[in-house]
Formats: sequence, structure tokens, C-alpha cells
Amino acid sequence: MEDQMQKVLYVEDNLLNMALMHHLFKKNLPSVQLLKAETGEQGLEIAEQQLPDLIIMDIGLPGMNGYETLECLQRSAGTCDIPVLAISAFAQLSDLAMARDTGFAGYITKPIQVRVFTETVQELLAGAGRLTRN
Repeated sequence: MEDQMQKVLYVEDNLLNMALMHHLFKKNLPSVQLLKAETGEQGLEIAEQQLPDLIIMDIGLPGMNGYETLECLQRSAGTCDIPVLAISAFAQLSDLAMARDTGFAGYITKPIQVRVFTETVQELLAGAGRLTRN
């Protein structure tokens, strides 16, 4: 049964945010398996191994940031078609435009609005295409 579950990889270095996301998925998206990575490098490794249906990525990661990690995902034949949703506290219009121009499927600002976040994840998992929300 677990093989048929959709998988979402969450790349986030803040353990409190990671715990919040775990709770949010358990409550609002219980049929989705949440995979976790704390760095961009670890996220790349898990993405290549697990081929998730969606990746949610913090922009402000230590080491390889979210933009650099996205670029690596886009260059890999195995992961280039996986939509990546940016999540960040950076909420300026220029941040949103840069994320869109770089190739993120959408952009959610922190603190997240649970309803908007859940709807965005559901739409991306259903193949609704590129979204930008905040």
C-alpha cells in the first residue's frame, strides 16, 4: 500500500518547521507519505532515490540553498519533471518573481496559511501545473 501513496519530500533545516510540517501532513494530507531532508544535498540524494511526486523546499538552506538545489534537480534526468514548491519567509515581490523565473512550481510564504498550503499541495499532486501563492 505504501508504494501507491504519493510521496512529498520536504527539505528544511529548521527542526521546528519540520515538526510542524509533519503534523500538518498527518492531519490534512494523511494519504501522502512525507519524506524529510535537512539540507539541499540530502534532498538531492533522497529525490534521486525515492522520486517523490512533489518537493517542498525552503529557500534559505545552509550550504546549497533552495535555488542551487532546484538547479541540480532540473539538470537531472530523474528529477527534472518533479514539481518543486518553494517555501520561505522572504515575501517581497522580487522574491516571488525570482522563484517563478527560476522554475519553482509555486511559492508559499512563511508563516504558512494552512488552507492555502494544503490546497496548493493537493493541486500540485493532482498535476494542476505551476502555481504561485503566498
